[in-house]
Amino acid sequence: MAKLRYNRTFKSGMIGVIFGILLFSFTVVFAIVARVQYGRLVLGMETLEATIVDVDRVHHRKGPNEQEIYITYEVDGKTYSRELKTDTYISYSPGIGTHYKVGDKIDIFYDPQNPEVIASSRSVGVGYFYMAVGVFGLILVSYALIAMLKHRRKFMVTQAEYEKEKEKLKKSKLARKMQKKKLRAERKEKYAKARKIFKVVLIVLAVPVGGFILLLLFGILLRALGYS
Repeated sequence: MAKLRYNRTFKSGMIGVIFGILLFSFTVVFAIVARVQYGRLVLGMETLEATIVDVDRVHHRKGPNEQEIYITYEVDGKTYSRELKTDTYISYSPGIGTHYKVGDKIDIFYDPQNPEVIASSRSVGVGYFYMAVGVFGLILVSYALIAMLKHRRKFMVTQAEYEKEKEKLKKSKLARKMQKKKLRAERKEKYAKARKIFKVVLIVLAVPVGGFILLLLFGILLRALGYS
């Protein structure tokens, strides 16, 4: 009887599932640690209402925009001005999911012994969000792992079939590589004239810019040597 082994599809799937389990497990652990840290931070703190005096918006091409929130609050007759982030203690994006504006009121925690130490009640909400994402992801990849193990016999092949699959994969990679090479050659041929013009323009621009930089460096050197 020929010796059987798992095919490449099964191995690739297992690597993906294991990576997913590690990733989502890390997310859950990080969220739990963040929640514990936040709980320790606000332990013994008191709450008060602060006023938002300025909001800076940080725009990202990808992902949610952020807000940097600046507040003022009063403790024992003394006014404090601070930047308030939802990640005052935990490394989360500040202002995620919020739309604050100048003049808004917001509840904060502060340390009675050191009123400059503050925290935002939104930090814990962000922590719960990441924990939910991690748990949901763990459920999905765990289901995938159970399904793969349950049907693992369908992925068994002989050594000859395994080598045949390996050779087929190698030919497929080579074919894709040759296709990319062919496309690059076609693009070069199609835009040959434009490439020549671009090179000429680049050289024309590079000569004066390079000369200017050399003169600038030469002037700095003379000044350093005391000639000017």
